[in-house]
Amino acid sequence: MDKLPPLGRGIGELLVPTFAAYEDLLKANEANIRSARRETHGYGPNPRHVLDVYFPDDVSKTKGKRATVLVFLHGGAFYHGARVNEEYAGGLIFGNLGRFFTAKYGVTVIVPDYRLISHGAKYPSGGEDVALVVDWIKTSLAQREGYESVDVVLLGNSAGGVHVLTFLLDSAFEAEREAACAEDAAVRLRGLITLGTPFHWGGFRSEPIQTYLGENTIEENSSLNKLQAAIRRGAKLPKVKTLILVSELDPQIMFTSAEEFKAAWKEADIEIKVLEGHNHISPPLGLSTGIEREEAWGVQVAQFLSSCTSD
Repeated sequence: MDKLPPLGRGIGELLVPTFAAYEDLLKANEANIRSARRETHGYGPNPRHVLDVYFPDDVSKTKGKRATVLVFLHGGAFYHGARVNEEYAGGLIFGNLGRFFTAKYGVTVIVPDYRLISHGAKYPSGGEDVALVVDWIKTSLAQREGYESVDVVLLGNSAGGVHVLTFLLDSAFEAEREAACAEDAAVRLRGLITLGTPFHWGGFRSEPIQTYLGENTIEENSSLNKLQAAIRRGAKLPKVKTLILVSELDPQIMFTSAEEFKAAWKEADIEIKVLEGHNHISPPLGLSTGIEREEAWGVQVAQFLSSCTSD
């Protein structure tokens, strides 16, 4: 973490050196990370629709209780990223995240691949893929012993956060949201976490952003605009607790757009927390390193999960 501030805030410039800073830390804990029980399943019609499920060591502890499932959508600026980063640290990412929450907190973790630009992804395909994952939990995971009733929390990192917010706010998913948030639902959406997610783009343009969101509809398809549009038309918005995580060394747009989003959604239960010492890339890399400062944000997430699922 001490190596991160000199790298600055520019995501492109700090990507490779940030990964390099954590590689040895993760490899030192490789045996523990790989000990997680993982299954891989398809969840939709596209070859990219594949997910990994990380199970707690002792699933029997969930008997008679509602199981907590954390769905993590990785970042990647709409054009790269995967549920397992084979090119880094021997493929320990994002198994380290799965192992952290399963081993320490007994939470089941799902890490899906979703369609990228190279797979034809265009807004709102990310929301469609999130909806498919939620449906897979209902139709597949919930059929297993210990998962008859499930509380789901969605955690979206960067572009993954945009996709989670699309599912939460776009009118195209109103029926799916209503079913997922129903109080009597066996599989119930209880919370939302965004990590390093822009709620609008502040005039920033890049080829991937224009390709995914549409050259002339970037702001129209931003999460803040979708929220404001839903409020204007009096739509029924989901009542889920929301935790917005912004790293101390994130680009400024993450801070300003998060505050604007919270101010716009006055009726929602939203908390914003700043992750001290982290940059845009580092939080997922710090889990399962065994270092308290690196893993502190994971503890915050675990506390949030408990607050979402305690009633």
